[in-house]
Amino acid sequence: MLVRRLSIPILALAIPAALAAQARVPVVRVRAQNPLQVERADEVLELPWAELGRALPGLGRDRVRVVDAATGAEAVTQSFDADGDGTVDQLLVLASFWPGEVKELRVEAAAPATTPKPRVHARHDEHRDDVAWESDRIAFRIYGQGLWNAHEYEPLVSSGLDLWVKSVRDLVVDKWYGKGHDAYHVDTGEGADFYTVGPTLGAGGDAVWRDGKMYPAKNFKSYRILADGPIRTVFELRYDPWDAGGVQVTETRRFTLDAGQNLNREESVFTTADGSDVAYVIGTVKREGLVGSTSRAGAWGWLATWGPVERKNGGHGDLGTAVLMPRDRIAEIRETGDHFVLQSTARSGVPVVHYVGGGWTDSGDFHSVEDWWRYLDRMSLRLANPVRVTILPGGR
Repeated sequence: MLVRRLSIPILALAIPAALAAQARVPVVRVRAQNPLQVERADEVLELPWAELGRALPGLGRDRVRVVDAATGAEAVTQSFDADGDGTVDQLLVLASFWPGEVKELRVEAAAPATTPKPRVHARHDEHRDDVAWESDRIAFRIYGQGLWNAHEYEPLVSSGLDLWVKSVRDLVVDKWYGKGHDAYHVDTGEGADFYTVGPTLGAGGDAVWRDGKMYPAKNFKSYRILADGPIRTVFELRYDPWDAGGVQVTETRRFTLDAGQNLNREESVFTTADGSDVAYVIGTVKREGLVGSTSRAGAWGWLATWGPVERKNGGHGDLGTAVLMPRDRIAEIRETGDHFVLQSTARSGVPVVHYVGGGWTDSGDFHSVEDWWRYLDRMSLRLANPVRVTILPGGR
Protein backbone atom coordinates (compact mmCIF):
# COMPACT_ATOMS: atom_id res chain seq x y z
CA MET A 1 0.00 0.00 0.00
CA LEU A 2 1.40 3.35 -1.04
CA VAL A 3 0.90 6.45 1.07
CA ARG A 4 1.27 9.97 -0.39
CA ARG A 5 3.47 11.88 2.02
CA LEU A 6 5.63 14.20 -0.12
CA SER A 7 3.35 17.28 -0.34
CA ILE A 8 3.01 17.71 3.43
CA PRO A 9 6.74 18.07 4.24
CA ILE A 10 7.20 20.48 1.31
CA LEU A 11 4.53 22.86 2.66
CA ALA A 12 5.79 22.47 6.20
CA LEU A 13 9.25 23.58 5.10
CA ALA A 14 8.05 26.42 2.86
CA ILE A 15 6.13 28.33 5.53
CA PRO A 16 8.96 28.57 8.09
CA ALA A 17 11.37 29.55 5.32
CA ALA A 18 9.14 32.50 4.32
CA LEU A 19 8.87 33.59 7.95
CA ALA A 20 12.62 33.32 8.37
CA ALA A 21 13.22 35.45 5.30
CA GLN A 22 10.82 38.07 6.63
CA ALA A 23 12.55 38.05 10.00
CA ARG A 24 15.88 38.80 8.30
CA VAL A 25 14.62 42.09 6.81
CA PRO A 26 16.72 44.82 8.49
CA VAL A 27 14.75 47.20 10.69
CA VAL A 28 15.83 50.13 12.85
CA ARG A 29 13.73 50.51 15.99
CA VAL A 30 13.15 54.04 17.28
CA ARG A 31 11.67 54.99 20.64
CA ALA A 32 9.88 58.36 20.79
CA GLN A 33 8.58 59.66 24.12
CA ASN A 34 6.43 62.68 24.89
CA PRO A 35 7.84 63.96 28.22
CA LEU A 36 4.86 66.25 28.79
CA GLN A 37 1.43 65.44 30.17
CA VAL A 38 -0.17 67.32 27.28
CA GLU A 39 -1.30 66.21 23.85
CA ARG A 40 1.12 67.02 21.02
CA ALA A 41 -0.22 66.97 17.48
CA ASP A 42 2.01 67.05 14.40
CA GLU A 43 5.50 66.76 15.86
CA VAL A 44 8.27 66.39 13.29
CA LEU A 45 10.93 63.96 14.55
CA GLU A 46 14.46 64.21 13.15
CA LEU A 47 16.40 60.95 12.66
CA PRO A 48 20.07 60.92 11.54
CA TRP A 49 20.17 59.59 7.99
CA ALA A 50 23.78 58.38 8.12
CA GLU A 51 23.08 56.19 11.17
CA LEU A 52 19.98 54.74 9.53
CA GLY A 53 21.93 54.06 6.35
CA ARG A 54 24.59 52.05 8.17
CA ALA A 55 21.93 49.71 9.52
CA LEU A 56 19.68 49.58 6.46
CA PRO A 57 21.33 48.54 3.17
CA GLY A 58 19.38 49.94 0.25
CA LEU A 59 18.04 52.96 2.13
CA GLY A 60 17.25 55.78 -0.28
CA ARG A 61 15.08 58.85 -0.75
CA ASP A 62 12.41 56.69 -2.39
CA ARG A 63 13.13 53.59 -0.33
CA VAL A 64 12.36 54.47 3.26
CA ARG A 65 9.30 53.54 5.27
CA VAL A 66 8.37 54.13 8.92
CA VAL A 67 5.70 52.06 10.66
CA ASP A 68 4.18 52.41 14.13
CA ALA A 69 5.04 49.10 15.82
CA ALA A 70 1.86 49.06 17.91
CA THR A 71 -0.69 49.87 15.21
CA GLY A 72 1.04 49.00 11.94
CA ALA A 73 0.13 52.45 10.59
CA GLU A 74 2.60 53.97 8.19
CA ALA A 75 3.96 57.40 9.17
CA VAL A 76 4.50 60.28 6.75
CA THR A 77 8.20 60.88 6.19
CA GLN A 78 10.49 63.26 4.32
CA SER A 79 14.15 62.95 3.38
CA PHE A 80 15.81 66.27 4.24
CA ASP A 81 19.03 67.77 2.89
CA ALA A 82 19.65 70.46 5.52
CA ASP A 83 22.53 72.27 3.80
CA GLY A 84 21.65 71.85 0.12
CA ASP A 85 24.76 69.85 -0.77
CA GLY A 86 22.80 67.01 -2.41
CA THR A 87 23.24 64.57 0.49
CA VAL A 88 20.37 63.62 2.79
CA ASP A 89 21.06 64.61 6.41
CA GLN A 90 17.87 63.66 8.24
CA LEU A 91 14.78 61.53 7.94
CA LEU A 92 11.81 63.58 9.13
CA VAL A 93 8.89 61.65 10.60
CA LEU A 94 5.48 63.15 11.39
CA ALA A 95 3.94 61.83 14.61
CA SER A 96 1.32 62.86 17.18
CA PHE A 97 1.36 61.95 20.86
CA TRP A 98 -1.07 61.61 23.74
CA PRO A 99 0.09 62.96 27.12
CA GLY A 100 3.17 61.01 28.23
CA GLU A 101 2.86 58.58 25.29
CA VAL A 102 5.76 56.41 24.18
CA LYS A 103 5.83 55.11 20.60
CA GLU A 104 8.05 52.53 18.97
CA LEU A 105 8.65 53.22 15.29
CA ARG A 106 10.24 50.81 12.82
CA VAL A 107 12.30 52.18 9.93
CA GLU A 108 12.74 49.99 6.85
CA ALA A 109 14.52 50.37 3.52
CA ALA A 110 11.33 49.92 1.50
CA ALA A 111 9.12 52.08 -0.65
CA PRO A 112 6.17 53.62 1.21
CA ALA A 113 2.77 52.15 0.44
CA THR A 114 1.20 55.52 -0.39
CA THR A 115 2.24 59.00 -1.48
CA PRO A 116 1.24 61.53 1.18
CA LYS A 117 -0.61 64.74 0.41
CA PRO A 118 1.75 67.70 1.00
CA ARG A 119 0.87 69.86 4.00
CA VAL A 120 3.48 72.59 3.42
CA HIS A 121 4.78 74.43 0.39
CA ALA A 122 7.19 77.21 -0.58
CA ARG A 123 7.60 78.94 -3.93
CA HIS A 124 9.45 81.82 -5.49
CA ASP A 125 7.46 84.08 -7.78
CA GLU A 126 9.83 85.13 -10.54
CA HIS A 127 7.78 88.09 -11.70
CA ARG A 128 7.40 89.81 -8.34
CA ASP A 129 10.51 88.27 -6.73
CA ASP A 130 8.55 87.13 -3.67
CA VAL A 131 9.06 84.00 -1.62
CA ALA A 132 5.69 82.77 -0.37
CA TRP A 133 5.21 79.74 1.86
CA GLU A 134 2.48 78.01 3.82
CA SER A 135 1.38 75.20 6.08
CA ASP A 136 -2.12 73.76 6.11
CA ARG A 137 -2.94 76.48 8.71
CA ILE A 138 -1.58 79.80 7.43
CA ALA A 139 0.62 81.41 4.77
CA PHE A 140 3.36 84.05 4.59
CA ARG A 141 5.27 86.14 2.06
CA ILE A 142 8.50 88.14 2.00
CA TYR A 143 9.93 90.45 -0.66
CA GLY A 144 12.96 90.40 -2.96
CA GLN A 145 14.73 93.21 -4.76
CA GLY A 146 12.97 92.39 -8.03
CA LEU A 147 9.86 94.03 -6.63
CA TRP A 148 11.63 97.36 -7.02
CA ASN A 149 11.52 96.86 -10.81
CA ALA A 150 8.08 95.26 -11.24
CA HIS A 151 6.53 98.28 -12.93
CA GLU A 152 2.84 97.41 -12.44
CA TYR A 153 3.37 97.38 -8.64
CA GLU A 154 4.38 100.20 -6.36
CA PRO A 155 8.05 99.65 -5.43
CA LEU A 156 8.29 98.44 -1.83
CA VAL A 157 11.41 98.56 0.33
CA SER A 158 10.77 96.06 3.12
CA SER A 159 12.17 92.97 4.82
CA GLY A 160 8.99 92.54 6.88
CA LEU A 161 6.78 89.45 6.87
CA ASP A 162 3.44 89.48 5.10
CA LEU A 163 0.73 87.17 6.45
CA TRP A 164 -2.03 85.46 4.45
CA VAL A 165 -4.94 84.00 6.44
CA LYS A 166 -6.69 80.78 5.40
CA SER A 167 -10.02 79.20 6.30
CA VAL A 168 -9.21 75.90 4.56
CA ARG A 169 -6.62 73.17 5.15
CA ASP A 170 -5.68 73.13 1.46
CA LEU A 171 -2.45 74.61 0.11
CA VAL A 172 -3.47 77.80 -1.68
CA VAL A 173 -0.37 79.86 -2.46
CA ASP A 174 0.04 78.66 -6.06
CA LYS A 175 -3.67 79.11 -6.73
CA TRP A 176 -3.73 82.62 -5.26
CA TYR A 177 -0.76 83.77 -7.33
CA GLY A 178 -2.56 82.38 -10.35
CA LYS A 179 -5.61 84.53 -9.54
CA GLY A 180 -3.55 87.72 -9.70
CA HIS A 181 -2.50 90.46 -7.29
CA ASP A 182 -5.88 92.15 -6.87
CA ALA A 183 -7.88 88.91 -6.66
CA TYR A 184 -6.09 87.33 -3.70
CA HIS A 185 -6.84 90.38 -1.55
CA VAL A 186 -10.53 89.39 -1.65
CA ASP A 187 -11.89 86.40 0.27
CA THR A 188 -13.80 84.04 -2.02
CA GLY A 189 -14.14 81.28 0.56
CA GLU A 190 -10.52 80.32 1.34
CA GLY A 191 -9.19 83.42 3.10
CA ALA A 192 -7.11 86.26 1.61
CA ASP A 193 -4.21 88.64 1.98
CA PHE A 194 -5.76 91.23 4.31
CA TYR A 195 -2.45 92.18 5.95
CA THR A 196 -0.53 95.36 5.15
CA VAL A 197 3.23 95.23 5.64
CA GLY A 198 4.63 98.28 3.88
CA PRO A 199 8.07 99.38 5.14
CA THR A 200 7.51 97.77 8.58
CA LEU A 201 8.54 94.56 10.33
CA GLY A 202 5.12 93.12 9.50
CA ALA A 203 4.34 89.91 11.39
CA GLY A 204 7.77 88.97 12.71
CA GLY A 205 10.52 90.86 10.93
CA ASP A 206 13.73 91.98 12.62
CA ALA A 207 15.99 95.05 12.59
CA VAL A 208 19.24 96.26 14.09
CA TRP A 209 18.55 98.44 17.14
CA ARG A 210 20.90 101.38 17.61
CA ASP A 211 20.49 104.59 19.61
CA GLY A 212 16.77 103.97 20.07
CA LYS A 213 16.08 103.45 16.35
CA MET A 214 15.35 100.44 14.14
CA TYR A 215 17.55 99.75 11.09
CA PRO A 216 16.00 96.87 9.11
CA ALA A 217 17.51 95.26 6.04
CA LYS A 218 16.04 96.06 2.64
CA ASN A 219 14.54 93.41 0.34
CA PHE A 220 16.37 90.08 0.09
CA LYS A 221 19.10 89.78 -2.53
CA SER A 222 18.97 86.01 -3.11
CA TYR A 223 17.09 82.94 -1.96
CA ARG A 224 17.28 79.15 -2.02
CA ILE A 225 14.52 76.69 -1.18
CA LEU A 226 16.05 73.71 0.64
CA ALA A 227 12.92 71.63 1.29
CA ASP A 228 9.37 71.66 -0.02
CA GLY A 229 7.33 69.12 1.87
CA PRO A 230 5.41 67.05 2.37
CA ILE A 231 5.83 67.85 6.09
CA ARG A 232 8.53 70.55 6.27
CA THR A 233 9.47 73.47 4.06
CA VAL A 234 12.77 75.34 4.51
CA PHE A 235 14.25 78.28 2.65
CA GLU A 236 17.09 80.73 3.15
CA LEU A 237 17.37 84.43 2.31
CA ARG A 238 20.48 86.60 1.97
CA TYR A 239 20.48 90.37 2.36
CA ASP A 240 22.93 92.94 1.02
CA PRO A 241 24.99 94.86 3.60
CA TRP A 242 23.29 97.96 4.97
CA ASP A 243 24.25 100.90 7.14
CA ALA A 244 22.73 100.40 10.60
CA GLY A 245 23.47 103.73 12.25
CA GLY A 246 27.13 103.73 11.30
CA VAL A 247 27.72 99.96 11.44
CA GLN A 248 27.77 97.79 8.31
CA VAL A 249 25.63 94.70 8.81
CA THR A 250 24.68 91.73 6.64
CA GLU A 251 22.03 89.13 7.43
CA THR A 252 21.05 85.59 6.44
CA ARG A 253 17.64 84.27 7.48
CA ARG A 254 16.39 80.69 7.39
CA PHE A 255 12.68 79.94 7.77
CA THR A 256 11.33 76.49 8.66
CA LEU A 257 7.59 75.75 8.69
CA ASP A 258 6.13 72.35 9.56
CA ALA A 259 2.79 70.71 8.86
CA GLY A 260 0.03 71.72 11.25
CA GLN A 261 1.92 74.75 12.60
CA ASN A 262 1.14 78.47 12.72
CA LEU A 263 4.66 79.51 13.74
CA ASN A 264 7.88 79.53 11.72
CA ARG A 265 11.26 78.73 13.15
CA GLU A 266 13.30 81.77 12.07
CA GLU A 267 17.08 81.56 12.34
CA SER A 268 18.97 84.80 11.70
CA VAL A 269 22.70 85.37 11.37
CA PHE A 270 23.81 88.99 11.67
CA THR A 271 27.40 89.71 10.63
CA THR A 272 29.15 93.03 11.26
CA ALA A 273 32.12 94.35 9.30
CA ASP A 274 34.16 94.81 12.52
CA GLY A 275 32.98 91.64 14.28
CA SER A 276 31.09 93.56 16.96
CA ASP A 277 27.92 92.30 18.62
CA VAL A 278 24.54 93.37 17.21
CA ALA A 279 21.71 94.74 19.31
CA TYR A 280 18.51 93.90 17.43
CA VAL A 281 14.74 93.79 17.77
CA ILE A 282 12.12 91.44 16.38
CA GLY A 283 8.41 92.07 16.52
CA THR A 284 5.17 93.03 14.88
CA VAL A 285 3.65 96.21 13.50
CA LYS A 286 0.72 97.85 15.26
CA ARG A 287 -2.70 97.84 13.63
CA GLU A 288 -5.90 99.70 14.39
CA GLY A 289 -7.70 98.19 17.37
CA LEU A 290 -4.77 95.91 18.22
CA VAL A 291 -3.75 95.03 21.79
CA GLY A 292 -0.28 93.81 22.74
CA SER A 293 0.56 91.29 25.46
CA THR A 294 3.64 89.48 26.76
CA SER A 295 4.59 86.50 28.88
CA ARG A 296 7.83 85.32 30.45
CA ALA A 297 6.22 82.45 32.35
CA GLY A 298 7.84 79.74 30.21
CA ALA A 299 11.36 78.98 29.04
CA TRP A 300 10.39 80.70 25.78
CA GLY A 301 8.92 84.13 26.41
CA TRP A 302 6.48 85.59 23.93
CA LEU A 303 5.19 88.89 22.60
CA ALA A 304 1.73 88.75 21.04
CA THR A 305 -0.82 91.02 19.44
CA TRP A 306 -4.54 90.52 18.91
CA GLY A 307 -7.09 92.60 17.09
CA PRO A 308 -9.45 92.87 14.14
CA VAL A 309 -8.27 91.98 10.67
CA GLU A 310 -7.93 95.04 8.45
CA ARG A 311 -11.37 95.63 7.00
CA LYS A 312 -10.16 96.47 3.51
CA ASN A 313 -11.57 94.27 0.74
CA GLY A 314 -14.05 92.72 3.16
CA GLY A 315 -11.55 91.62 5.78
CA HIS A 316 -13.22 89.84 8.70
CA GLY A 317 -12.40 88.11 11.97
CA ASP A 318 -9.62 88.72 14.48
CA LEU A 319 -5.91 88.12 13.95
CA GLY A 320 -3.15 87.23 16.39
CA THR A 321 0.57 87.59 15.72
CA ALA A 322 3.46 86.51 17.91
CA VAL A 323 7.22 86.31 18.39
CA LEU A 324 8.78 83.70 20.71
CA MET A 325 12.34 84.01 22.04
CA PRO A 326 14.24 82.10 24.74
CA ARG A 327 13.36 83.92 27.96
CA ASP A 328 16.97 84.35 29.04
CA ARG A 329 17.77 86.15 25.79
CA ILE A 330 15.09 88.82 26.11
CA ALA A 331 16.86 92.04 27.12
CA GLU A 332 13.87 94.40 26.79
CA ILE A 333 10.23 94.40 25.70
CA ARG A 334 9.60 97.64 23.84
CA GLU A 335 6.68 99.56 22.41
CA THR A 336 7.66 102.08 19.75
CA GLY A 337 5.38 104.44 17.92
CA ASP A 338 4.38 101.77 15.41
CA HIS A 339 5.71 98.41 16.69
CA PHE A 340 5.79 95.99 19.59
CA VAL A 341 9.25 94.35 19.75
CA LEU A 342 11.53 92.12 21.79
CA GLN A 343 15.12 93.34 22.09
CA SER A 344 18.15 91.08 22.30
CA THR A 345 21.81 90.89 21.29
CA ALA A 346 23.47 88.62 18.74
CA ARG A 347 27.14 87.82 18.31
CA SER A 348 28.45 88.55 14.85
CA GLY A 349 28.16 85.43 12.69
CA VAL A 350 26.36 83.35 15.36
CA PRO A 351 22.74 82.24 14.67
CA VAL A 352 19.86 83.39 16.85
CA VAL A 353 16.53 81.55 16.79
CA HIS A 354 12.97 82.82 17.18
CA TYR A 355 9.49 81.58 16.31
CA VAL A 356 7.15 83.94 14.46
CA GLY A 357 3.69 83.67 12.97
CA GLY A 358 0.00 84.27 13.36
CA GLY A 359 -3.48 82.84 13.82
CA TRP A 360 -6.93 83.83 12.55
CA THR A 361 -10.34 83.28 14.14
CA ASP A 362 -11.95 82.31 10.84
CA SER A 363 -9.48 79.45 10.41
CA GLY A 364 -11.43 77.61 13.10
CA ASP A 365 -8.33 77.14 15.28
CA PHE A 366 -8.70 80.20 17.50
CA HIS A 367 -11.95 81.69 18.77
CA SER A 368 -10.59 84.30 21.15
CA VAL A 369 -7.42 85.96 22.36
CA GLU A 370 -7.38 83.45 25.22
CA ASP A 371 -7.08 80.64 22.66
CA TRP A 372 -4.14 82.43 21.07
CA TRP A 373 -2.41 82.85 24.45
CA ARG A 374 -2.97 79.18 25.28
CA TYR A 375 -1.47 78.19 21.94
CA LEU A 376 1.64 80.30 22.60
CA ASP A 377 2.00 78.91 26.14
CA ARG A 378 1.73 75.38 24.73
CA MET A 379 4.33 76.13 22.06
CA SER A 380 6.70 77.52 24.69
CA LEU A 381 6.26 74.29 26.65
CA ARG A 382 6.80 72.10 23.59
CA LEU A 383 9.93 73.97 22.53
CA ALA A 384 11.44 73.62 26.00
CA ASN A 385 10.54 69.90 26.18
CA PRO A 386 11.10 68.25 22.81
CA VAL A 387 10.02 64.69 22.09
CA ARG A 388 12.79 62.35 23.24
CA VAL A 389 14.00 60.23 20.34
CA THR A 390 16.27 57.21 20.85
CA ILE A 391 17.50 54.76 18.23
CA LEU A 392 17.35 51.38 19.96
CA PRO A 393 20.14 48.81 19.67
CA GLY A 394 19.57 45.83 17.44
CA GLY A 395 16.84 45.27 14.89
CA ARG A 396 14.30 42.63 14.02
